[in-house]
Amino acid sequence: MSRATIYQQRINDFREMMNKEKQRTAMLSWARLISFLAVVAGVVFFFRNDWNAVWLLISAAGIVAFLLSLVQYNKSLNKLQLWKTLLSLNEKELLQATTWESAFENGQEFVDDKHDYSSDLDIFGPASIFQFINRTGTLSGKHKLAAVLRSPFREVAAIRDTQEALKEMTPELEFRQQLTANAILAQEDASDRKEINLWLNMPFDFLHNRFLRVWRWLSPLLVLLTLAAYITTGHYYPFIGIIILNWIVLGSIQKKIMVQYNLISHKEKILEKFSVLLHLVKNASFKTSVLLRQQQETAREADVALHQLSRIGAAFDQRLNLLVAVVLNSLMLYDLQCILRLEGWKAAHKAHADSWFGVIEQLEVWNSFATFAYNYPDYVFPEPQEDVVLEATALGHPLIPDTASVKNNGSIGRQASFLIITGSNMSGKSTFLRSVGANLLLAMCGAPVCAARFVFPPMRIMTSMRIKDSIASHTSYFQAELLRLQHIIMQLKTGERVFILLDEILKGTNSEDKLSGSRSLIEHFLQYNCLGMIATHDLELGHLEDRYPARIKNYCFESTIQNDHLYFDYRIREGIARNKNATFLMKQMQII
Repeated sequence: MSRATIYQQRINDFREMMNKEKQRTAMLSWARLISFLAVVAGVVFFFRNDWNAVWLLISAAGIVAFLLSLVQYNKSLNKLQLWKTLLSLNEKELLQATTWESAFENGQEFVDDKHDYSSDLDIFGPASIFQFINRTGTLSGKHKLAAVLRSPFREVAAIRDTQEALKEMTPELEFRQQLTANAILAQEDASDRKEINLWLNMPFDFLHNRFLRVWRWLSPLLVLLTLAAYITTGHYYPFIGIIILNWIVLGSIQKKIMVQYNLISHKEKILEKFSVLLHLVKNASFKTSVLLRQQQETAREADVALHQLSRIGAAFDQRLNLLVAVVLNSLMLYDLQCILRLEGWKAAHKAHADSWFGVIEQLEVWNSFATFAYNYPDYVFPEPQEDVVLEATALGHPLIPDTASVKNNGSIGRQASFLIITGSNMSGKSTFLRSVGANLLLAMCGAPVCAARFVFPPMRIMTSMRIKDSIASHTSYFQAELLRLQHIIMQLKTGERVFILLDEILKGTNSEDKLSGSRSLIEHFLQYNCLGMIATHDLELGHLEDRYPARIKNYCFESTIQNDHLYFDYRIREGIARNKNATFLMKQMQII
């Protein structure tokens, strides 16, 4: 069954489930109304019928029915919200499966022209690698995925372990979509995790205060005793005295309470959703992947603890209710009870909280890559190795639809460490370089690649393909390009293994100087621990193969003109390009 068919079936299922749940919600609304009317009627007829206790029982039954229907109504609304999110998720998946257009977040905020490769390889922004892969729902998960794409693994073992995790997650469609939907419903704000972490790292202002710990239990006891004394003796002064003393205590600590409250208030929704996410992870049936089982172990205690914190936080937020603020603070020091429960939770779980949140982030990243693997079953998991050799069979660009993609074979490192790729305009040189770079990045993330076979060594990817000048920083195009090349050389001098992709470098100078500079740069690269490819129109660069036959190899993309039409086959072949098309294209477009 095709992925499009599966997503369409799920869309139909969720629509049907939503319609049924909407009917149930309507029935529960009527049940709440009838229950409320029963309560009112019971009270009215109780007074009209000489305080007949039967009517009080009717009111009590109405209250119970109202509360039960309210609970079920809220559960029904939560289901509707979840199914609506799952429906939207599958509609986006169907769109991408059928039109190759993605409606997921594109990571525009992560675009960085100064990054080693992300701008040149279309990693972030519209129609980017990030947009096609991203299935994160939380803000922290999205940032984690961006961080992985900006800095992938360099260790073969880490890549293989990640591949095993993705292979196990890939067929788990229901689990993956539940994870994404609940993460979206968490609605994490930029300040949420920051404020929670600030609260976790605050000193314990109350938990270690012996007086407050004792008064927490002594005060309610004294309130009960003085209230009993008032009932039996009519003396209310002791009762009033305890109430005043309670407010003196609360007044003395209120400032410190507010500092913590401002950080932890209104976090119950996100904490509850984080608890749900960890519960999903805990109950998943992972068996083979070591990494997944490790994350599962961390999640086992986390979902209960975060659910508990969510409940404490929700109770603390009730202090905004006037009845709670006045009555319960007077009688039982409600604020103090809540803050001590919060600090008690922090004392028990502070050391583990970061790792719990880390489980959610990590699972969202793996979920994104596993969904990518599921959506493109023809893509293969590559073979990482320590040998500095990259070989690809039927390599395509992961962002180009299969129907429009021309696949090429390629190899670098075994016969040559640097490839010079020549060709006419629009023949496919730049696309081939981006195909190699994008797939190498995916491979180092542990993800599948658009190829029939892909063997690679983990390397630092560095590119110079889309250089931009900057008026604001007074940087010309040529200076910006030189700074980019300088950055690559500086990294090579550290001894780091680098994979270099260059596209038509040194355009900012005259042709003779460009040729001389390009030739010297390539010769300079040969002394370092690197592999590289350069796409160029400078056919003269092809003569470097004669000088370094064991280190440099020529490849090209050709175009042909037949019956006044220009044709491209987008196939890479050995040798130097022979055909040119710039003049022909200018004539066709009536420029000359």
